[in-house]
Amino acid sequence: MAYVEFKEVCKYYRLGENRICAADHLNFGVEQGEFCVIAGPSGAGKTTLLNMLGGMDSCDDGEIYLDRREVSAFNESRLTEYRRYDVGFVFQFYNLIQNLTALENVELASEICRTPRDPRETLEAVGLAERMNNFPAQLSGGEQQRVAIARALAKNPKILLCDEPTGALDYNTGKLILKLLWESCRETGKTIIVITHNQAIGRMADRIIQVKNGRIVSAESNPFPLGVDKIEW
Repeated sequence: MAYVEFKEVCKYYRLGENRICAADHLNFGVEQGEFCVIAGPSGAGKTTLLNMLGGMDSCDDGEIYLDRREVSAFNESRLTEYRRYDVGFVFQFYNLIQNLTALENVELASEICRTPRDPRETLEAVGLAERMNNFPAQLSGGEQQRVAIARALAKNPKILLCDEPTGALDYNTGKLILKLLWESCRETGKTIIVITHNQAIGRMADRIIQVKNGRIVSAESNPFPLGVDKIEW
């Protein structure tokens, strides 16, 4: 069994009298320590997939596993524990607490975990040693995203889920963030899954999963991932 595994996973939503299929019998696996990119157009079902894996949404059919544990069978109490200890989230719009410094934002996350990483060391690792005492409003967009990544890594989660992490950033800053995520994957051995509408980003991944209309179009291992500096879009 793969470290992350979806087996015949379906998710439906009601829109008036119509039933919308947001996830249509999804089947794929991701190995431990892989940098995985899930790509597809807006409305393809990428965020639904990520939310189900992260325990923020439930599937209607099928099974979802992380590290041989069936996440899709968890009750609310176990899902809360799962989100707190096992999953780190990085979103497009940072979600930092504005009246806390960068360090305090990371400390807040580390305080709710069993085996957290040191907040100061984690901020240093993402290149913010000189910005720890700044508030979010005093940081650039790229720096705020680095704080968000440090906050997620400080939890020491089993998996890091990134929802369009470069979507609010300019081209060069986006590349720096992707490089940071890739290096974090290699240095910590964390499994990292990035969802994006940008197909070019898939070239840097160990595994590329293409999603369209709620279905997996392809799921392929990439034996020769490119460095971020070699990717253009």
